[in-house]
Amino acid sequence: MRSKAIVRTALALTLALPVAAPAAAYADTAVTAATVTTIDAISNPTTGASVTISGTTNAAEVIVKVISPDRTVLFYDVAVPTGGRYSVSFKLPTTASAGNQYQVVAGLGTAVVTSTFTVQSSGGGYTPPPTNGTTPPPPAAGGGKAEFKLTDIGAPVSGVATLDASKASIDGAQIVLPIGASQTVGSNALAIKLSSGTVTIPSEVLSALASLAGSDAKATISFGVKQLSNSEAAAAISKAQGSGVQMAPQGQVLELTLGVVLADGSSKPLTAFAKPIKLQLQLAAGADADLSGIYYIASNGTAEYIGGTVQGAAITAEVSHFSQYGIFSYTKNYADLPAAHWAMRAVQELTAKHVVEGVAADKFGPNAAVTRAEFLTMVVRQFKLEASGPAPFSDIQTGSWYADAVAAAYASGMVEGTGTGKFEPNKTITREEMAVMIARVHEKQGGQATGGQVQLSAFADAASISKWALEDVETAVKSGLMNGSKDGRFAPRNQASRAEAAQVLYNLLHKTEA
Repeated sequence: MRSKAIVRTALALTLALPVAAPAAAYADTAVTAATVTTIDAISNPTTGASVTISGTTNAAEVIVKVISPDRTVLFYDVAVPTGGRYSVSFKLPTTASAGNQYQVVAGLGTAVVTSTFTVQSSGGGYTPPPTNGTTPPPPAAGGGKAEFKLTDIGAPVSGVATLDASKASIDGAQIVLPIGASQTVGSNALAIKLSSGTVTIPSEVLSALASLAGSDAKATISFGVKQLSNSEAAAAISKAQGSGVQMAPQGQVLELTLGVVLADGSSKPLTAFAKPIKLQLQLAAGADADLSGIYYIASNGTAEYIGGTVQGAAITAEVSHFSQYGIFSYTKNYADLPAAHWAMRAVQELTAKHVVEGVAADKFGPNAAVTRAEFLTMVVRQFKLEASGPAPFSDIQTGSWYADAVAAAYASGMVEGTGTGKFEPNKTITREEMAVMIARVHEKQGGQATGGQVQLSAFADAASISKWALEDVETAVKSGLMNGSKDGRFAPRNQASRAEAAQVLYNLLHKTEA
């Protein structure tokens, strides 16, 4: 049997600004109820002995965790099955005392099974209790089970009913609600308050849970919340950090599960949501919110940037499935961008938001030129603009890395092409072209053409600004989105550099947030 080492180097992040070609999108492996894993009977070991965990599975890989009596993770590995069987081994620490019981969790995503083993004295003699041959549902992550009644759900306010479970989820708990919660909430969403934030479940997901329970009127909704230990969070970060990148947790990292438990004790996980669930997590005190975002820690050990909107001391994002989520800061240093560089903060923040990337692992290329497609892609991904159909440009091929971005930009009125039925995506963008794009996005985001200290007439080369760009350049300048050079020129036909593009987008981002 083979197993993948716990420390792996892949960073599955979709970084937005391509250099020669776009960064590939990494799709999550779908985990469904059809994923079945079993755990063989585990011999009860003595202190310091080797423990083997094995079983069968139809999954491509199996996550194996061993949890100590104090709820910390003793062992973690990813097993790659051979012929439908997996096996991993580890050595029990000498600090394990006779009678201590350890929990084993194996599976993929939320489709997991559990077992236990108990440390026996060197003289042996321990006999495990008999079972009925079925695998019980996973126990609550922190060992607790908080049961609520329908009357604990508050009356809806602005389309959201609230359940305060903050005292039940300090370390980890299985929050249990009657299956009738779907009818109680009706067309409203259900916000469950936790000690570390709030999870808002839309009515469509509650209805899906009710459907999962079928005709079982005694079924319950089970919402599992477990706070990862510092060692688990550190392990996740170690796999995700790339060259020159420093990641650090900026709040609690949670493992979330959702499903139903039937009257016979069996469980059915809900592995995908018909409508996204809103996840709000609290930022740690002193966290740099501009460099932080919500990340999804996948079962294969990679971290995917979700992002989110900062509101006060919290970040809110929408997720389409449950797993491990947390707020992490992301700091990347480039060898060719010293701390004193005028665009350093802009590049650092946009890198943390995965809007831009370097031209190499350790270089940003601040003075390199930017194409029209590259700059447009940055703006579209930052503001999550969406297309309503393909863009009507003859030089935009369907399936090209920038096709969707151009279509979204066209739909939003951000671009109109070059007047010849073409977009010219690979043409280097000029400063006045950049001004046109950002001025239109600024207007769409509700921005006003005020705040800048420089008037267009103050530029010595104002007369050289193209007539078709004049109004938008004026908006960009008066809004404080763009400035001129030290010699008093705007340089409208000059090629924009990567550093300029990052600074302009940074200005636009903070103007729209104001």
